[in-house]
Amino acid sequence: MRHNSRRRTKNLGFEALECRALLSVSGIRAPRVSGAALLARVDAPKITDASPGQTAILNAIFGGAGHEFVTLAQHEVHNISSVVNGFRTGAIIQYTVAGLVFKTTNWQTGYTGFRHDPLSLTVGGGVLLKGKKIELAAIVRGPFTTYPGTTDIVFAINRGAGAQLGPYFASRPGITPDALVTVTVGPFGQSNSATITDLTTGSTQPLNPPEIQVAGPVVRLLVSTSQLPSKGLPVSKYQFAVWTETQLDAGYQDVGSFAPEGSMIPLGVETNIKPPKL
Repeated sequence: MRHNSRRRTKNLGFEALECRALLSVSGIRAPRVSGAALLARVDAPKITDASPGQTAILNAIFGGAGHEFVTLAQHEVHNISSVVNGFRTGAIIQYTVAGLVFKTTNWQTGYTGFRHDPLSLTVGGGVLLKGKKIELAAIVRGPFTTYPGTTDIVFAINRGAGAQLGPYFASRPGITPDALVTVTVGPFGQSNSATITDLTTGSTQPLNPPEIQVAGPVVRLLVSTSQLPSKGLPVSKYQFAVWTETQLDAGYQDVGSFAPEGSMIPLGVETNIKPPKL
C-alpha cells in the first residue's frame, strides 16, 4: 500500500476493544463510556485502569517504545475510525495493512495446550527501517511476567523461496516461510533469547541479546537484512506472519494463535526512521 501524504487533523488516540487494543483517531471520550475503556489526547495523556497491552500501545503513541509502528499505522491505515467501529461491532475480527496486523485475541482451533494470555496474539508488526534494519514486534493479550513456562514467538519470513518450500503447517497453506525468527521468552519473562533459522539451508544463528526486548506483553527485536539475505524478493517485498508456541517444533497442536490467521503480509517500509535502541 502507498503511504498517505495527507495531514491528519484529528489527534491520534487509543481505544481498547474488549481488552484488545487498536489505534484510533476518533477523538476524546471519558474512559467509562461504552466498552471503550480508554481514549487519550496526544497533548494530555492519562491512563485509567489500562491493561498491559493498552499501556504498551498508549506509550508508543506518546513517542515511547514502538512509536515507529504508530507512524507506520498513520501512513497505512486510512480509515482508522471505521476499523475501530468494525472491531467494536464484531464486523471485523482481523485487519491487515503492509507491516501490521490487528486482530481480536483467540486460540487456533487445533491448540491443545494451556490457555494463558502470552500465547494469544493481538498485534503483529514488521517494518524495514533506516540502515537496512528490520524490526519485528508482537503484542499478546497479557504480560509474560505472569507465565511460569517458556513462550516462543515465531516470526515467519518469506524472502522469495517460501512457495517452493510450501506451507509450514499443512492446515495453514497461506503461511509459506523460508526463514524463522524465533524469540524464546523464559519463565516469567526472564532469560530471553532469539535465533534465525534459514529453512532453505537448515542453518541457525543466534541474535545478540541487545537486539531483543521483552516488556510486559510486548516482544520487539531488530534484525539486519544481511542476516536475512534475499531468496528472490527485494527486502521491501518480504512477507511475514507470527505465531506463538510453548515449545519449538512441537507441532500444530502446540501453536496458540496466529497473526494473520492464515496468510503472510508484506513488511511495512519506513526507511526514513532510525532503528530504535532496544
